[in-house]
Amino acid sequence: MVSGAKVSVVVPTYNERENIDELLSRIDASLNNVDYEVVVVDDNSPDGTAERVIELSSRYPVRLVRRAGKFGLSSAILDGVKVCSGDYVVVMDADLQHPPEVIKDLLRYAGGCDIVVASRYVKGGGTAGFPIIRRVISLGATYMARVLIPQARKVKDPLSGFFLVRRELIEKTELAVPSGYKTLLEIISQHSNLKICEVPYVFQARVRGVSKLSRKEILNYVKQLLMIMPDYYKFAVVGASGVLVNLGVLWFLSYALLIQHFISSIIGIEASLINNFIWNDLWTFKKRRFGKCWLRLLKYHVSTAIGTLAQYTVSQIAYYAILRESITSQALGILVGFIANYLISKKYVWTRPKQTTL
Repeated sequence: MVSGAKVSVVVPTYNERENIDELLSRIDASLNNVDYEVVVVDDNSPDGTAERVIELSSRYPVRLVRRAGKFGLSSAILDGVKVCSGDYVVVMDADLQHPPEVIKDLLRYAGGCDIVVASRYVKGGGTAGFPIIRRVISLGATYMARVLIPQARKVKDPLSGFFLVRRELIEKTELAVPSGYKTLLEIISQHSNLKICEVPYVFQARVRGVSKLSRKEILNYVKQLLMIMPDYYKFAVVGASGVLVNLGVLWFLSYALLIQHFISSIIGIEASLINNFIWNDLWTFKKRRFGKCWLRLLKYHVSTAIGTLAQYTVSQIAYYAILRESITSQALGILVGFIANYLISKKYVWTRPKQTTL
C-alpha cells in the first residue's frame, strides 16, 4: 500500500444489526495500524442497524449514510463513495461472509493495481458451507459474465462483492443498473486497460441474519448483464430477432397468403426494420438517444437504405434467377445487409449531436 494513504471501507446494509458490532470490531483489529474510516450506507433498515451504527461511532471511525428506502446495492456503494475521504475504497458486505481480515491482503497490492479483487476462484480461495446448487448458480453466473462482458474475461471472480479500488476510478463509474448488485462488473466493463489483481479468500456461510439472494436479485443480475454487455453484442441479438421477424412475415405472406416474393420480401424487410429500430432505440443505443423518436426512425431508414437495397436485391436475384425459394433467398439477402446496417446505424443514427460554439 502507498505510504500515508487513507482507506475508506464502504459497507451497504439492510437489516444487519446482528452483525454490525462484530464487523466493526474485526475491521478495527485488522486495520489497527492503518488510517481508515468505515462508511455504512443503510437503506432504512427496520431492525435498527442505523441506530446501532450511530452508537458505535464513539468507539470506531464509522460514518453513517442513511437512505430513505431500498434503492439497490450498486447505488448504495456509490452514495457511500461520495462521502469517503480515503484514497482507496474497499467495498464489502456487512454479513461477515467477507472476512474483514482479508482487507489487509487487499491493501498489500493497492499501490500497483487499479483494482484488487478478493477472489473465490484463484488458488487458495473458495466457499465454505454452501450447498452444491448455490455453487453451481454462482459458477454459472460467473461464466455468463465472462462470456458477455469481454473485460471480465481477465478476472477469475468478476462478480466478487469484496474488492479494493482507487476512489477516483469508482467515482467515474456511471451505473447502468442502479438496482444491480454486481458493482465490480460495472466498473470493469466501463474502464479499459485496468491493472486488476486478485487475492484468495474463502467466502463464508452466513451465521446470523437472512440471505439477500432472491429470485428478484437473480433477475436484476440478468438485467444488469443485458444492459452492460457491449453494443455490438446487443446489436447482434436485436439483429437475430429481426431475422425471425423478417422470415416469419415472409413465410406468412408467401406460403400462407401466396403473395408474390417481390412483395412479401419488402414487407418482411420493413417489419424487421421497425422491430430492430424499437429494440436498438430502447436497449442497444439507449444512451445515444437524442432528438425526437420519429426523426431517429426516419434517420434509421435512411441509414439502412444501402443495406436494405442490398438485402432486397440479393433476395430477388437469388429467388428469380437461382433458387425459386423465398426463405433461403431472403436469408441470403439478410446476410449481405447486416454488417452495413450496424456500422452506419452506430455512426449516423445513435450519435450525440456536435456542439456548436458562438
